[in-house]
Amino acid sequence: MAEPTLMEEMDTALEDVVLEPETPEAETPEEEIPEGEDMPAEETPEEEEAPEEERGPNGERERNPDGTWKAAPKLDKDGKPIVEPKKADPLNDPIPKELKKDTQDRIRTLIETTKTVTAERDELKTNFDFMVNGIQATGATPAQYGETLSWLALFNSNDPKQQEKALELVESVAERLSTLLGKERTIGDPLSTHADLKEAVAKGKLTPEYAKEIARIRNGQQFRTELTTNASQEQQRQQQAAEEERQGRAALTELEKTLIASDPDYARKKAILVPALKPLMLTIPWKDRKDKFLEAYKNLQMPKAAPKKNIPQNQPLRAGKQPAGGQTRAPGSALEAMNAALSGMNGK
Repeated sequence: MAEPTLMEEMDTALEDVVLEPETPEAETPEEEIPEGEDMPAEETPEEEEAPEEERGPNGERERNPDGTWKAAPKLDKDGKPIVEPKKADPLNDPIPKELKKDTQDRIRTLIETTKTVTAERDELKTNFDFMVNGIQATGATPAQYGETLSWLALFNSNDPKQQEKALELVESVAERLSTLLGKERTIGDPLSTHADLKEAVAKGKLTPEYAKEIARIRNGQQFRTELTTNASQEQQRQQQAAEEERQGRAALTELEKTLIASDPDYARKKAILVPALKPLMLTIPWKDRKDKFLEAYKNLQMPKAAPKKNIPQNQPLRAGKQPAGGQTRAPGSALEAMNAALSGMNGK
């Protein structure tokens, strides 16, 4: 008998392998539901609702430190934030370096002048607001304020007829106030400052009515004398101030004529000094302005164009060396010259 081939042996071995039968899964019996009842719906676990994110009225997401909403950034068509260009600031933006020196110096002078004028305007506005707010704080109506100004004009007119109207006006105000308070008006005793009239009344030499009339005449004369004296003093003060201004202007005019004749560079120096000195001059009496201007003028050194030097080749540079003899570096611009003049003037 022929021996089995290798293939036959493999088939025999495969026939002998016994596979375990699959055990069927146990089926759970379905719960019987009584007739007439619906099948209960499958219970699904409730999902926790995420808290709604707080947003502003226009969709803002962030708040400022004070609690207000930050403005939502503007987006372009691609959804990217739009970066707005920085607004130009003519007073604080750097001056372009490509401009000429004279142009840069003129721009600096104009900037300083603008800042000075702006500061003066802000001060005037502050004073005006202070005055207006002070009037509003009194609770006065426009009619009451106008009435007060009218009374002051009548009182200071030095015209007896106008002053009589001022008396009628103040009497009317006093009557209204006493009525409002429900009190009887009290009038000062005209004899209070006249001891001789009081003594005459006490001794029976004068009747009280006649003594009071004499006292009113005396008081009126004394008060008119005070008003006349105050008005005269104020007029003298104004005349003196006007004369000082006239003399100060004349002195500056004479000084200018002298400087024009002696200094060919006067126009350039004046263009630098006048805007810079204007705020300072407003605080100086007219009689001292000529000396202060001349002092600043002498301290002003205009920058000069440095001559071109032929530097030899292969010449080593010496950094950080100062000129011998403690010399001062010449100003490089009109602004430096102006600052040097002002610092020299203020230092004295």
